[in-house]
Amino acid sequence: MRGKKVGQNLEKRIQLFTIGVVLIFTILVGRLGYLQLAQGEEYERLAAGNRIRLLPLEAPRGEFLDCNGKVLVANRLAPTISVVPMDLEELEDPQAVLERLGELLGFDVVQSYHDTIARKKARQEFRLFEPIRVATDVDIETLTIIEEHLMELPGVVIEEQPVREYVMGDIGAHIFGYVREISREELDAWRDRGYRMGDLVGKTGLERVFDQTLRGEKGNRRVEVDAVGHPIRDQGKKAPVQGNNLQLTIDARIQVAATKALRESMEELRTRTYNPMPNARTGAAVVLDVNSGAVLAMVSEPGFDPNIFVKENISEEEWQELNDPVLKPQLNRVLRGEYPSGSTFKMITAIAGLGKGIIKPEDTVNCTGFYWRIEPKRCWNRGGHGRVNLKRALAESCNIYFYDLGYRTGIDTITEYADMFGLGKPTGIELHPGEKGGFLATSQWRLQHFGEPWQPGETLSAAIGQGFSTYTPLQMANYAAMIANGGIRYRPYLVQRIISSTGEVLEVFGPEIMERAKVSPETFAAVREGMRAVTEPGGTAYSHFAGFPVPVAGKTGTAQNPQVEDHGWFIGFAPADNPEVAVAVLVEQGGGGSGAAAPVARAIFEAIFLDSGEDLFPAEAGE
Repeated sequence: MRGKKVGQNLEKRIQLFTIGVVLIFTILVGRLGYLQLAQGEEYERLAAGNRIRLLPLEAPRGEFLDCNGKVLVANRLAPTISVVPMDLEELEDPQAVLERLGELLGFDVVQSYHDTIARKKARQEFRLFEPIRVATDVDIETLTIIEEHLMELPGVVIEEQPVREYVMGDIGAHIFGYVREISREELDAWRDRGYRMGDLVGKTGLERVFDQTLRGEKGNRRVEVDAVGHPIRDQGKKAPVQGNNLQLTIDARIQVAATKALRESMEELRTRTYNPMPNARTGAAVVLDVNSGAVLAMVSEPGFDPNIFVKENISEEEWQELNDPVLKPQLNRVLRGEYPSGSTFKMITAIAGLGKGIIKPEDTVNCTGFYWRIEPKRCWNRGGHGRVNLKRALAESCNIYFYDLGYRTGIDTITEYADMFGLGKPTGIELHPGEKGGFLATSQWRLQHFGEPWQPGETLSAAIGQGFSTYTPLQMANYAAMIANGGIRYRPYLVQRIISSTGEVLEVFGPEIMERAKVSPETFAAVREGMRAVTEPGGTAYSHFAGFPVPVAGKTGTAQNPQVEDHGWFIGFAPADNPEVAVAVLVEQGGGGSGAAAPVARAIFEAIFLDSGEDLFPAEAGE
């Protein structure tokens, strides 16, 4: 009996165990089915995330085109030396590899490598499998040496990355600017724009202003890695998308001609036998469309080659040259240089006198070479000009005529008209670093600054463009353009269109009127007649425009510069009878404007109207 009961109990236990096993198995199968069917995609995504890594692929930046579609700034693939941290950490002596690489490259790779890693870790952007770039745009000789020693450089890889190519070299550098690795300060300021440590961003010029437009969309390479993060195989890639292109208002041929002319003029001034100007090494030239404000050329000398910044490491010699404290090649003098205007200001004094009815164009003043009304003042022509009306006073730049007119007009009226023409305030052009406003000295400023009223003798100086006031070459070109177009002050601009990499026009920019001068057509006509006479027989610029087939209206100026040589100015427009373009040329320490700046203006007008000048983009055969 007892044995029978034991057998029955054992059988029941086996049945219960079997039922339990079946029940558990059923639950497990059901759960597995749920996971596979209901949440399979989610778990597959999570699993893939643990074994798929995305390596960024840099996007080429958008190109810069001139107004005729010629490429001014492009991209090219450049050899880049990088180090993969994961591979390096597996070595017994990773430091030795970095030191050896530094010997071959010629700089301290160890410091550069560890600094980059520290920055990436600080921003939680460090990845063991992601290469650390240590040298960009490596020259062919160095690249060959690196390739020959790759076997002794485990973890070192040679890649090709898109880098900027500034086609015209040191021509137009202040317009385009340059790109460089993003700084910590920029990363903090642009936290919400999707930038990462190591990204290249515009630092100056249009590269900076339109960085978001130009930068494009990064791609990525999908890499499968094992449990410890080692790459196993590629899983395809998403191609990067090139940034949008900028079509500029700049005409490359005019830009080249203006640059060449300014350089040649300064060279001639420094080396001529009679009265050389050894410090004539810096200057500016700008060309505007008088009917829109479009900038056709912008030159600041000396310039610099922005291709220098493509390299990861700039040599000490290059760095010193870029930061020369005297020549300041990175300074855009067109919009950040501030200078007295000299006699180019005399049109403002004339417009103020005519506008207030103080003079008529035919009224004359007797120039004896001296002016005695307030304090002794001399004309540049010590023998005097005799009786001169407005036309002749402008043509021959008679100081006595404008001393007298300034005295009769008064400083408040003169500065009222100067302000109307945009002198002493920013033009609004879209460049970085931003332009300076210059300075228009007023009687109110004099009282606040010195605690005493404006002095009558200071009005005489102001009437001929001397004294406290300073203006930028861009302001002076805009002022000339206003005289040419009848008083419309446009905002100068450099970009006319944004175009996608596929050719779609995304945005168009055009003329923007900032102000209309309250000046009569008769007043403008009288002043334009005087400026036309400047380039005719007897005028201060006639020797440089004699025989030129297109009528030019202009004004020379010599801006006094205490302790050193005077600055030379020329501003003007052409054709004089139907103006299209205005120019302003400044040569620092070049002496008189007729000898220093007028020849540059002549060369610019030749390039525009006579189709002269060097073309960096010759047409291909069959075009």
